[in-house]
Amino acid sequence: MLGSILRKGLLVVSAFLLSVTFFPAQSLQAADSVSLRLDWRLSGYHLPFYWAKEKGYFAAEKLNVTIKEGAGSSKTVGLISGKHDDFGVADYMFMASGVAKGMKLKGVFGVVQIGAWAVISHEDSPIRKPQDLIGRSVAMTAGHKAMFDLLLSVNKIPPEKVQIRVTSGATRNTTFVNGKVDSFISVVIGSPLDLVVRARQGKGKPVYFMKFSDFGISPLGHGVVVHEQRIAEKPGQVQRFVRAVARGLKDVVKKENVDEAVDIAMRLSKTAEKRRESIKLQWEEAHKRLGTKHTAGKPYGWTSKKDWDNAVQILVKTGRLKKTLPAEKFYSNKFVPKN
Repeated sequence: MLGSILRKGLLVVSAFLLSVTFFPAQSLQAADSVSLRLDWRLSGYHLPFYWAKEKGYFAAEKLNVTIKEGAGSSKTVGLISGKHDDFGVADYMFMASGVAKGMKLKGVFGVVQIGAWAVISHEDSPIRKPQDLIGRSVAMTAGHKAMFDLLLSVNKIPPEKVQIRVTSGATRNTTFVNGKVDSFISVVIGSPLDLVVRARQGKGKPVYFMKFSDFGISPLGHGVVVHEQRIAEKPGQVQRFVRAVARGLKDVVKKENVDEAVDIAMRLSKTAEKRRESIKLQWEEAHKRLGTKHTAGKPYGWTSKKDWDNAVQILVKTGRLKKTLPAEKFYSNKFVPKN
């Protein structure tokens, strides 16, 4: 009887030891609860994040991710800097401006690598080149003015000959739609595509995009932003987050997954059905900008020192940076999966 009990006890102990051996410690850990702050309400380039959440990629990395809407890149950058949120998606030019002011932030995964800034005007009275801005009015947020001033400077347009109207991000587009200005500044992967869809539906006037990149200004695009303290104290968590996002992006770039990705993102973000076509169009535009000539042959998310060097020079020219800083101060590729 005693021998039987001892044998059963040994079997239980052996089973426990086997479970410890074959199931790593990570599988026994509780998921980390973290927040992801977007830069705006749902836009096409956010699809990989919602896909990663829905498909369990974050969960597989022991992460419980809460995705929150944003109110502009500058506010998202401020929230990450203040440690109010754990991860952010923001325009890397705004993040770099924050770093220039002393914020301890880094870009760790570039989603949209080519900046999509543009002057948007009505197609029946278009602004096709910087010279067409003379005598015309332009609406923009305060955060966009420095970049617009650089566009004027590079193309030798006297700023006093352009009527600039600074608005909030919430009223900028409607100021244009209501005919109070001739044009406005935004990115072609965001809300201006709502106007394109409205025009297609016969509910608005067609618009024209004059891209900054066609006239000497090629800033970086959007990506994941993290506080340096999180990188130092929780590098494994950052690695797991980036790995899940990379899986999401690799899936969403497949044409056969796009409609499902839009469905998922709209459902999880509780976005109105009327924005479906616009969000899909935003993703199609973002898809064209997932890499630069300097990132060719590299995995999604990997950013180039040459592109960051160019971004630093733009910051210097716009006065946001007093002197050149090493590109490495702004980004890290060490968390980007190699394949």
